[in-house]
Amino acid sequence: MTRSLITTASLLAFASAVAAQDLPQATGSSVGGFLNNARYELGKGLTFASQDGGNSMTVGGQLQAGYSWTQFNLDGAGNVGDDYSFDSSFNTAARLRVGGSVMDSKYSYFVQMNAANGDQGNGNLIDAWVGMHVADGINLRLGQQKMRSGLSADTSANDTDFETISRSSATNEFANARTTGALLEGHAMDGRFNWHFGIANGGTAANAASQILFLAGGANQANDDTDMMVTAGASFGSHAGNSESWSEGDLARSGEMQWIAGATITVDNGAAENFQTINVFGGLKAGNGLAAQAEYWTRDADNADTTDDGAYVQASYTMAKSGSMQPGFVARYAMVDFDNGVEGNEFTLGVNAYYAAHNLKWQLEYASGATENFIADDIDSSAIRLLCTVVF
Repeated sequence: MTRSLITTASLLAFASAVAAQDLPQATGSSVGGFLNNARYELGKGLTFASQDGGNSMTVGGQLQAGYSWTQFNLDGAGNVGDDYSFDSSFNTAARLRVGGSVMDSKYSYFVQMNAANGDQGNGNLIDAWVGMHVADGINLRLGQQKMRSGLSADTSANDTDFETISRSSATNEFANARTTGALLEGHAMDGRFNWHFGIANGGTAANAASQILFLAGGANQANDDTDMMVTAGASFGSHAGNSESWSEGDLARSGEMQWIAGATITVDNGAAENFQTINVFGGLKAGNGLAAQAEYWTRDADNADTTDDGAYVQASYTMAKSGSMQPGFVARYAMVDFDNGVEGNEFTLGVNAYYAAHNLKWQLEYASGATENFIADDIDSSAIRLLCTVVF
């Protein structure tokens, strides 16, 4: 917690000091003029900016409240007859974030804190980085952040632009973890081609698989603070943007097709094991409410000489807005195959009610899964989840 507060305070001090020094020259006005340019937008927060937009600060966050009910059937897993286990819980989550740019947008900063609990692996700190505009189309980010490990894992800094309540078990096994390091990124062709190269202290695999699947794994990645990770990849799409700017579902229904495709290779060098993980992904929005995306991972462990694989495919349909609400439907299938013989799959069905796209929505989903060859037999599970999200 102390590390989180020190890092956050340092970033805010950097932003405040530079902004205070630079604003009068950039705008020809006082800090009062900076405050007079404040504007609020749901999902983006409250933004204070200089007249030329080169210096800004945005304050925002999100609230989430939900309920989950899960049933496990441990039939045959060392038990006599059926053994059912039930779990139900009410869950709340809250995040606060501050970000912006200074010195005519040459430098940027972003801090995101988990205000409700500390499940992100570093106290309450989720993101804390500073960025620098290196050259035309090239930027550098330093600090704790996402390091481009997959489309679903990278999507949105606030982790809310999803049609399902939970990410797939494959995403949670092979990606979806933040780490501390440097990420160099660039773009060309009006932002349609994007590339990245990163080096970090730790890995990108989450190793926090779905709560309904994969109670054991194969050569699971288990990086610590002494491990180093290098990642490199590229993506290409019909519109400007990369995996971080992708938002699931065709909520806009613009009549214009939009797609993205990309690949990333990650090498994690730890004291006990070395991993090489390859991710390929693709996403499509038809423009008429139909959308789909798919990802595949393969991970090789050098010392154990094992290969683990995982994938998911997702399809959805979002209807036109009816009054203040826009209905949406989604289905997803995911699988993970470990080299030690453990296999798992899950199927998810969801119904969503969007009031302001992903910034204000209700989500209801049913998930069913099975794990084979764990201990003595299979483990079946099913879950019902309800979630309300407000991004402010």
